[in-house]
Amino acid sequence: MENSGHSIRADSVGVKFFLSRQEKRKKKEFWALEDISFTAEKGEIFGIVGSNGAGKSTLLKVIAGIYPATQGSVKVNGSIAPLIELGAAINPELTGAENIFLAGSIYRIPKAAIKEQFERIVDFSGLKKFINIPVKNYSSGMFIRLAFSTIIFFQPDVILIDEVFSVGDEVFQKKSFEKILSFRRHGATILLVTHDAKLITQICDRALILSEGRMSFLGSAEEAVDHYHQLIKGGEGLETDVRLVQKPPPKVEAKKWGNKQVEIKKVDFVDAKGKPKEKFNTGDYFEARIAYTSRLEGKRPIFGVAINTIYKLLIYGPNTLETKLPEKIPNQGIVRFIIPELPLLEGNYLFSAAVYDKTLKTAYDHHDMMYHFRVLPGRGDDFGSVRIRSEWEIEGN
Repeated sequence: MENSGHSIRADSVGVKFFLSRQEKRKKKEFWALEDISFTAEKGEIFGIVGSNGAGKSTLLKVIAGIYPATQGSVKVNGSIAPLIELGAAINPELTGAENIFLAGSIYRIPKAAIKEQFERIVDFSGLKKFINIPVKNYSSGMFIRLAFSTIIFFQPDVILIDEVFSVGDEVFQKKSFEKILSFRRHGATILLVTHDAKLITQICDRALILSEGRMSFLGSAEEAVDHYHQLIKGGEGLETDVRLVQKPPPKVEAKKWGNKQVEIKKVDFVDAKGKPKEKFNTGDYFEARIAYTSRLEGKRPIFGVAINTIYKLLIYGPNTLETKLPEKIPNQGIVRFIIPELPLLEGNYLFSAAVYDKTLKTAYDHHDMMYHFRVLPGRGDDFGSVRIRSEWEIEGN
């Protein structure tokens, strides 16, 4: 492997297949990928988007070495964990424990390293009671959990993900997502194929749009999703994917409730100068501006907000119940929620805004985790989601 600054580099990659034509027993050329070029940097989450048949999974398989490139080249710096076809390295006749060692040998992991990680793999999978039972007796969910846990604990430098966040139950999905993001904090490169537009804009640094095997766009995640929407609207041969076309997704409406006596019109994030902003650094001034209209004839409702991680862990949820705000408020205005120095560490965060009566039992308007912002990587090696002011001291005996 070359020791360069990037983790993945693809230059003019093309993959050609041959399709049989039965009537004359001839073969027709079909380029699944053609002239694909990009570089994914160390520590970057790189999204790959496109309709069914656009070549997304084929591209991952070329990078993983499963398919050879017909033209061009792919250079990868570091070890790869291809979360593409989970279970390909699993033998159903062997026990779960035996399969952990089998998968490790396939990925050329030293036996000593497998032994060192064994207990962690088993604990993460949640299969301790079944680890010595042949895998052929596992349910499909147990099978996937074993395969995922085995691969991810081999400390890869590059992770290739093809729609695998649907594996297992909700708790396991959250654990898996958190584990993968932890690799990014340690410098791993993550290539993510997904149809979830919101996920792309929340966690990806950049994204590549594929259209009929060719590059259609390469740039920021937000611009990439917008570009994909425009392609679909223009009918440029792309199959409509309802999960990406609908903006916002239908499930967003299910996150709103209330009798609308007070209505939240919009929520904006801004910096200290009032300039709109969705990406912050740890320690930055952070402000959420909640625009509202009220039919309470001047009476004061209770406003509240909540900040969650993207796997829905609540970090902070204050409200105005015990603040010194005036008893009467304008029928139309803006509530400003201010954090002078944002303590959050690198990550993507979901933001809720709500307004209730003084008993906190009657919802006027509640927007549950409908907004998001991002905290950019910073200096330091702190772990977790929040930077807490603290000191270290050492005293001798």
